[in-house]
Amino acid sequence: MTDITMLTATDMTAGFADGRFTPVDVAEAALARIAGPLTALNAIASTDPALTRREAEASAARWQAGTPLGPLDGVPVSFKDSFHMQGFPRWHGTACHAGTPSPGDALPVQRARAAGMVPTAKTTMPDFAMVMSGLSSEHGIIRNAWNTETSPGGSSSGAGPSVVLGGAAVALGTDMVGSVRLPAALSGLASIKPTQGRIAYDPPGSYRSAGPLARCIRDVELTLTALGQFSEGDFFSAEGQFVPASESLTRLDGHRIGVWRQAGWGDATDAPTLAAVAAQADRLADLGAEIVEIADIAADADDYMAIHWYMLSIGAPDYFGLTAAERGRIHPVIGAMYDGMLTQSAIFLAGVNRRIAVAATRIAKQFDGFDYVLSPALPVRAFPAELSCPDPSLGAMSHQAFACWFNQLGWPAATVVVHDEGDGGCPVSVQIAGKRFDDAGVLQVAALLERMRGFDIRWPEAAG
Repeated sequence: MTDITMLTATDMTAGFADGRFTPVDVAEAALARIAGPLTALNAIASTDPALTRREAEASAARWQAGTPLGPLDGVPVSFKDSFHMQGFPRWHGTACHAGTPSPGDALPVQRARAAGMVPTAKTTMPDFAMVMSGLSSEHGIIRNAWNTETSPGGSSSGAGPSVVLGGAAVALGTDMVGSVRLPAALSGLASIKPTQGRIAYDPPGSYRSAGPLARCIRDVELTLTALGQFSEGDFFSAEGQFVPASESLTRLDGHRIGVWRQAGWGDATDAPTLAAVAAQADRLADLGAEIVEIADIAADADDYMAIHWYMLSIGAPDYFGLTAAERGRIHPVIGAMYDGMLTQSAIFLAGVNRRIAVAATRIAKQFDGFDYVLSPALPVRAFPAELSCPDPSLGAMSHQAFACWFNQLGWPAATVVVHDEGDGGCPVSVQIAGKRFDDAGVLQVAALLERMRGFDIRWPEAAG
């Protein structure tokens, strides 16, 4: 019998349309997953089952009347705890906060609900989104649905498990240095960090993107279509709206693709990930693309550490604005990172911002001749759940080298599952990045690789 919680959004709405099942059926099944295995993984920050049921019943009525709001009406969606949702507590991952209910919905939440998507949960994250793993003083160690001994990544940590185990068909996370793409790759999911500003966000900012995680590229594209619209509430948001490509890509003649396999900073790329990148480079070449090897990007260790200090500076006003007692509740790994800020000056942080801008300019020039860049999403297939990153000696950011600079460039970057080691573990993903506002093209290339991968994802048995 088909497990309706594990269907793609397209298959769900096909079932709604022909009456095989309803949004209420899917919502009830998703709530059961949330209350059981997802709670056991510490993936759920908060729920409102009554709200979920009301939204599902409203969607079911629209489908019965033949008036759905669109191709995502009734599809269950989870939201990272960083988003404000009216009436839902918001911890931002940390016990430093009291979990005060939000007075209204954030712009991405408004867009999703306007499309008829049914909220099922808010998902967990690390304190202040300051590490890319599942360490939270409020929620404990957040664990991976494929292997509970490993990390789901971060900072959209609970987002991946919420989709893998059927609590949602789509999860919405946020991405400042890879916080959508890394959790997606560690959970075997498709995702995109869109062009900066493509999804309107509040409060406005040039450093963060909202982005969807889903079981397939098509669901990612559908979600970006619904959410990728300009809003007066975000003066950084892009004019107009995202429009998907009108047809599938079959050839890449005339396209120049850079292949970046190893980063000179951070964790070395492991063998399964290297194999995944190599196989996709060969496929793209077979389809007519010109493949150009990138030995490494034009960034050194100090440039990466500038990203680290920049991230901390974003969360610093929130953290240092708390009382001493409140600050004392932070996860010790993240608290130690903030303590390191106390030795730095405003002049130092101004230099950090300048260094990032200079490095990003060099990298943009290096990438200028490419239509797309193929790389790992992250250098390792998995790492222990108790760690902040695969190699904490590098400062809690050892696995973000392939992801973080596309935020600084504002480029869209997607992840797609392409390689199965055959050991029952999470399959391996690669990252496809492209020029600003070519989100549709990036998703076309990712969808092409998805169609060619030659295997179906065998989701963990706990999802069955």
